[in-house]
Amino acid sequence: MIFGEPHWLFGLLLLPIFIALCIRNDGRTRERLQKLIAARLLPALTDSVSVKLRILRRLFFLAALGCIFVALARPQWGFLQKDFTRRGRDFILAIDTSKSMMTADVAPNRLARAKLAAQDVLNAMKGDRFGLVAFAGTAQVQAPLTIDYQTIVESISQLDTKTVDRGGTDITSAIQAAELALGKSVDTHRAVVLFTDGEDLEDDAVTAAKQLKGIRVFTVGIGTAEGANIPVAPGSNQYLRDRHGEVVKSRLDEKRLQEIARQTGGFYVHLDGTSMSRLVQDGLKKLGESNIDQRSAQVPIERYRWPLALGLALFFASLLIGDRRNISQGAKTVTAIVALWLGLAVRLPAMNGAEQYRQGDYEGSLQTFREELKKNPDSPVANFNTGNAAYRLHKYDDAFESYSKAMLSNDMNIREQAYYNGGNALFMEGDESQDIEQQLTNYYDARYQYQQALNLNPQDQQARKNLSLLEERIKQAEKEKQEQESEQKQRQQKRPRQKRNRQQRPQDQKKDQQRSKGDQQQGEGSGDDQSQESPDPSDPENNQPEQGPTPDKKKQGDLREMTPSEQERQRAQAQPTPGQMSEDEALGLLDSLRSEGDRVDLMHHRNDRRVLRDW
Repeated sequence: MIFGEPHWLFGLLLLPIFIALCIRNDGRTRERLQKLIAARLLPALTDSVSVKLRILRRLFFLAALGCIFVALARPQWGFLQKDFTRRGRDFILAIDTSKSMMTADVAPNRLARAKLAAQDVLNAMKGDRFGLVAFAGTAQVQAPLTIDYQTIVESISQLDTKTVDRGGTDITSAIQAAELALGKSVDTHRAVVLFTDGEDLEDDAVTAAKQLKGIRVFTVGIGTAEGANIPVAPGSNQYLRDRHGEVVKSRLDEKRLQEIARQTGGFYVHLDGTSMSRLVQDGLKKLGESNIDQRSAQVPIERYRWPLALGLALFFASLLIGDRRNISQGAKTVTAIVALWLGLAVRLPAMNGAEQYRQGDYEGSLQTFREELKKNPDSPVANFNTGNAAYRLHKYDDAFESYSKAMLSNDMNIREQAYYNGGNALFMEGDESQDIEQQLTNYYDARYQYQQALNLNPQDQQARKNLSLLEERIKQAEKEKQEQESEQKQRQQKRPRQKRNRQQRPQDQKKDQQRSKGDQQQGEGSGDDQSQESPDPSDPENNQPEQGPTPDKKKQGDLREMTPSEQERQRAQAQPTPGQMSEDEALGLLDSLRSEGDRVDLMHHRNDRRVLRDW
């Protein structure tokens, strides 16, 4: 026999102390009686007290106390062969180790901050499997998927700019290495967390992200948009220069990282004080779970029930035994009933949470269920009840977290209900979200939860109905997202056009002044009255600092003759200056370059050539 918590056995040392105290107390009581009562009257007054019953009662109580200490020590006898299935998610931490990560626009530098952030993610997602990929001009797996977190932490701490021999920054190779480490599957429990400044020299990472199946990429941008110089070595005052001798400045490329994440259903965060908690709560923990580890082990059989039952029996027996011969049977019965009531009262707090929930006191029931979880954090029923109370209070994040723990239950009914309620929580959270990207993320996760519930119970009509309604919401949200993107593109295209209309070229301004002067002279020579009109402010062509006089309305449709000076000026402009191309030559060159670009193979993988720059 072995004990799971043997330190409780030290409580047995209290029994001799208790016996010594009882003997000392009896002696002192006897001495006081002898001083107060005459010796001849003492036997008559103490005749009703039975010394044997008193000793028996105390022995029963001491034995009960000893049995309780043994039960608390968790005696174990025998073994069972039991299969364990570990559920969780698979994550790859991909960290950029190129020289641009030594930039100190964030303290102490980008690489050091990335390593600390990766360890924060690791600590927040205990129970899931993690792997590590380091990348620069190419990518290499530093640690495969494992639940040995100490190995991952040691691998992260050893990363530096010399971890990957080939210089440069190739995000595509990092995505491909992460996909290889995660394996081929269509499950939704796999993700890549990409820590980088976004400067991709290969420039085809978005295409690689589109080709991922069942893997979400969450990008973490490190650095600032203003950027900073890249030191040659950590703490050095010398900075990296390009082939022309210019100091290289590295800047954070957020647009590229946002596009990579969007293609896979993930999202982008900029590394700051709260970004990692948002990444964990809104991204990683919302992914579904699957069986990530299966093993068989010998489990000792708990035998604490035997000494516990014996201890309770001895305790009740000690209550029924009195030390006086004439004690009434009614008093014994009352004592036994009171003791039994006290024993059953221990279970009353467990019923209060459900009772508060039925009465509509969701806040009180949530607090009660959380107190129960402190005693048994892995209880599927307690987690399920906690999720229901949080859902009623519109705390959908807390509700889904509790439901996700209830999904680990061996009870098929509890698992099915947890998936269904988890889908409802994500559905409601998506409806309340103002960000269209976050709304779609919640909708996609809710769809997975409903599908899991239907896999466990295909007859669940309510889950099927909610899934159908969710699909309509997803189509509507995707349509709104496309409309927003098209409107944004139109605004971006409209701004340069308006800017060009507001800014007139100097030579055109000179032409207009000369034309207006010629019209003014012509009008004076003919003796016609000149009328000067104010420009229309709504017309972008008229938004000029100065406006010359406009011609007479009668002559607005006439053809203007070009003066000799204007003809000479236009001929001079048409003739190219030495060392410059004419307009026709420039257009021909652009056409030739355009045809060359059409022949470039965009799908060619360029890892087989040397990267000349490392930033």
